[in-house]
Amino acid sequence: MWLDYPDPHPKDTVTPYEPICWPTGAVMDLAEPTDFAQAFGDVVAARRSNRTFGPLSLMDLSALLWYSCRSVAQRPSGLGFDLSFRPAPSAGAIHPIHVLACSQEQNIWQRYNPVRHQLIEVPDRLLPPQSAMTEISPALPIQKGTILWLAAEVGKTASKYENIASLIWRDAGALLAHLGLAASSLGLNFCPLGATGAKWGTALDETKLICGVGVALVGTPAIADVPGDIVKL
Repeated sequence: MWLDYPDPHPKDTVTPYEPICWPTGAVMDLAEPTDFAQAFGDVVAARRSNRTFGPLSLMDLSALLWYSCRSVAQRPSGLGFDLSFRPAPSAGAIHPIHVLACSQEQNIWQRYNPVRHQLIEVPDRLLPPQSAMTEISPALPIQKGTILWLAAEVGKTASKYENIASLIWRDAGALLAHLGLAASSLGLNFCPLGATGAKWGTALDETKLICGVGVALVGTPAIADVPGDIVKL
């Protein structure tokens, strides 16, 4: 059944919101990737959803997040938090979606800090990696890939807008699409999944709503990726 979301619109008076204070584990600084020259047309033509995933290096993950999610600039606002300008668009420059990464090899969730270009560990008692792996594996084996979870902090968008559901879903779609293009440009395999991870973050904060709005797998290409059955037009 199709859900007919009402049109969003700015509130007459904003409702200042204090963002969630994420539980902090180990912090890992990421290196700024080296620039690369690749024609945008080539990136678009090469983009595919691939279903085989080799291990993702820290350098590759760093580059993927840098070109997709990094905060390029910030501006103060009356919403209780800074607005953020990033490669992917977001309603009101709010960017309510956190990106978290997890692989079977590491078996921990790490949240991306877009301002400092860091990965910050989330304690597994609050966000168990195994539950996510168990949920998505029947649809697509994780293999040696890395799970990316898009977790929306709903209160950020709600501070400015009424009827926010479609705004957050559109933010999620734009971010997934941009991650896919960035992965293509880096020569990585990327596949959005049907799961949203809607319930994965329920233990993170009892008073604020963290809601999963998308999941993807990313990894290095495998030998089986040779597209022998694809006809180039």
